[in-house]
Amino acid sequence: MASAPTRARSPRSAGAVAAALLAAVLLGGVLLSVAGSNPVDGYEALVTGAFGSRYGFGETLVRALPLALIALGVAPALRAGVFTIGAEGQLAVGALAATATAVGLGDGAPAVVLLPAAALAGALAGGAWAILPALLRVRAQVNEILSTLLLTYVALALVNYSLRTWLGTSTGDATLQSDPLPAAAMLPNLLTGTRLHWGVVAAPLAAAALAWWMRTPRGLAYEVLGANPALAARAGVRHGRAIVGAMVVAGAAAGLAGWLKVAGVDGTLYPSVSGGLGFNGVLVALLGGLRPAGILVAALVFGALGAGADGLQIDTGVPASLATVLQGLSLFFVAIGFEARRRRGKAA
Repeated sequence: MASAPTRARSPRSAGAVAAALLAAVLLGGVLLSVAGSNPVDGYEALVTGAFGSRYGFGETLVRALPLALIALGVAPALRAGVFTIGAEGQLAVGALAATATAVGLGDGAPAVVLLPAAALAGALAGGAWAILPALLRVRAQVNEILSTLLLTYVALALVNYSLRTWLGTSTGDATLQSDPLPAAAMLPNLLTGTRLHWGVVAAPLAAAALAWWMRTPRGLAYEVLGANPALAARAGVRHGRAIVGAMVVAGAAAGLAGWLKVAGVDGTLYPSVSGGLGFNGVLVALLGGLRPAGILVAALVFGALGAGADGLQIDTGVPASLATVLQGLSLFFVAIGFEARRRRGKAA
């Protein structure tokens, strides 16, 4: 079956992704040499910073968690050929709704109320933020890349406005942030001496749910939705409803990641709460081949690069931004694999 040019395709073999990562590592080694560092020493410092201590290991998982959740949430949409890239804004409004709920309920509410209420608010807000671009795609054929990207800027502006007005700190502090979340609204710590919290269990649970769904008839039908809507319809999947559902699920996952960010790590809301996590989460989904296990591994790699970057700079003097370069190189080589696969499919 020929695939439409716009359909999200991923390398089906782990070898393709592994080859991309290897190419990124080799080119990164060249960059380390140019920067005046021994590549072996540089990578050793990077790995040590990410896994060589209790704090580094916890930080790796903390950084990987939102990326994994966003990627797992957006994978069904990408598999169906829907390029929704609004996770950055959906995470922001999820964090906004979760913070407003927790702060609004106040210190008097117990954790058994605050935690699920804030989590639900974050997921609902993220999902709701995806409804408009989903309907625009279905009813007016508006490109979802454009609409979700534009709504991301609206979401960030909404967070900024909220912090300047009704949700700003009550202490009169000039810092643009909300009041701290009540202690009962914060997720319990999982590993002493780190920022790792119990929310980390959400990633494997979400991966297991996605793996189960992919094996259902509906999940298999999503596989052909982008290329052949008529065939998917015969399997019981309506094109418009499937697009809306996939985009809302992706938004809800990003909103949940926003709740985890404020309730598990930050303890307060500030304008840059999303910090590029939404865009990186979509890239992690592609790097992971749109499959649960691959996504978890890709998120762990990205988390390790972020957590190990400080160790790299301290031990070798190489700027920590090299970790971002390595992320970009990995995605660059994976994109080459996507294009090569697409051209082979067209030639077949």
